[in-house]
Amino acid sequence: MRTLLVLIVLVSGMAVTNQAEAKCFNFRGQDIRVCIEGHDNSARNAAASVCEDVTGESCSVSGDSGSTCQKSSSITCYDSDGDEQRRITLDD
Repeated sequence: MRTLLVLIVLVSGMAVTNQAEAKCFNFRGQDIRVCIEGHDNSARNAAASVCEDVTGESCSVSGDSGSTCQKSSSITCYDSDGDEQRRITLDD
């Protein structure tokens, strides 16, 4: 019984930690990344909304690139407010 309780606590802790991760999202056909706290559907929708505001086009999330974004000749980084940034590093 004690082992089961410990297992439940560990699994619950991993689920909470997993939801708290921050992600930088990529979009199909766009050369931007939007970095937002979280990586659930709400975060994905918020990132897509920022992308649409910035580009003026419909944006579809194609994946994530972890918790950092570095501006380059082919990538532009935006924060959750839609402000362009040279480098974004989110806490996991």
